[in-house]
Amino acid sequence: MIEEQNPWWLSPGLISENECYKKYQQSKGKWEVELPISLQPYSLNFLFGPRQVGKSTALILLVKKLLEMGYNPKSIFYFACDKLADYKELDEILEEYDKIRRREGVKSSVIILDEVTFPKDWFRSIKHRIDVGKFSNDVLILSGSLSIKAKGETETFPGRRGKGRTLIMLPLPFSQYVKLFGINIPTGDLQFVLDNYTKYVGYLPKLKEVFENYLLTGGFPNAIKDFINEGRVNKTTEEDFISSIISDINKLRRSERFFKLTAKAIVERASSEYSFHTISKDYGVGTVKTAISYVDLMEKLHLMEVVDTMDVNTGLPLHKKLKKFYFIDPFIYHSFTRWTMSKPLDYPKLAEAVTIAHLSRLYEVGYARTNGEVDIIVRRGEEYLGVEVKYGKVREGSKKVLGKVKKFVYVSKDQIGDSIIPIPLFLAMLETPIFVEEAY
Repeated sequence: MIEEQNPWWLSPGLISENECYKKYQQSKGKWEVELPISLQPYSLNFLFGPRQVGKSTALILLVKKLLEMGYNPKSIFYFACDKLADYKELDEILEEYDKIRRREGVKSSVIILDEVTFPKDWFRSIKHRIDVGKFSNDVLILSGSLSIKAKGETETFPGRRGKGRTLIMLPLPFSQYVKLFGINIPTGDLQFVLDNYTKYVGYLPKLKEVFENYLLTGGFPNAIKDFINEGRVNKTTEEDFISSIISDINKLRRSERFFKLTAKAIVERASSEYSFHTISKDYGVGTVKTAISYVDLMEKLHLMEVVDTMDVNTGLPLHKKLKKFYFIDPFIYHSFTRWTMSKPLDYPKLAEAVTIAHLSRLYEVGYARTNGEVDIIVRRGEEYLGVEVKYGKVREGSKKVLGKVKKFVYVSKDQIGDSIIPIPLFLAMLETPIFVEEAY
């Protein structure tokens, strides 16, 4: 079983026999993924993210990179844990590899345990082996769609992390998506976009077309592959995604019905502000406490963002006020829309959701209801920028100041002007990461 998952032990070139690598190589819509993980012993790294976002592919590409760097093939151990029942079976696998590497004289290993959160009580095996020094010269990379937080395994390996990092892998952002279609536009942070967008308006016709695609596929690899091959996202791709989510819900012993009703609320009230009480009362998600718990679960499964009202005078979030709830990617919206039999989102609402999802990877964000709504407030250090998403006509020269929010930018459908940037151009130039680091 171990040798089958590590064909490069016989020859580095045999990584091509790995099923995940085969699919990657055969795909027309593929991109390079640089996994910013710590490779210094001792490190305990975690890689989490939504289902089907490409975590396994990222790990296999890391294996290929390590082989190309000259690592001893036997020092690279990969194992997909989704067929293991519990920590005892996991421990048997790790013990078997330990015997192999001792026999081969391997002193330091990179140990990759994919979907490690599947086996029951998996952490018992890992913690014990850390505590007795089994991994003292190693790099561990543990991946899963179910985070430690989501499974209720609240202990976060205190004193056992070494130089390790916890990374969340998110769907492909628009700035990298456009490269799949041959668009290589300069990218940078938000200030770079604000300072330079007028220089690149020539890209706009093509960007508008590609943005339409992005609103259909989002940044999920299988949806992108479908679109490149067939011009649409297959129904089975969405069904597979929903099935994987239901599987996670069942593993966590949570109610599929309450989860589905919560998803329906978020789809149907997209870009509106409302409360947990609304989800509970209007959509039948038990009590307010129950509604809070299912939104929290969606966050821990890396499917959505909750955006708080911000006090424009202090810059602080107002946690007890109304909130906005956004899924992090168009593909999630489309999949949940069909699953919950809801009315599809119109483009302005979907565009707002995409904009805030991108900005929230880079900055602390909120919104305001002071003298009219401010769709997004971005905090950059001590500076606050208001971002208004406008699909209609934006009146040029409209200036306003709201407390700490001294500057405003309007992202439009296709209008260009002073502080007015078309959404496709804005997101294409905004250098947005695939991986974000999370504190555990």
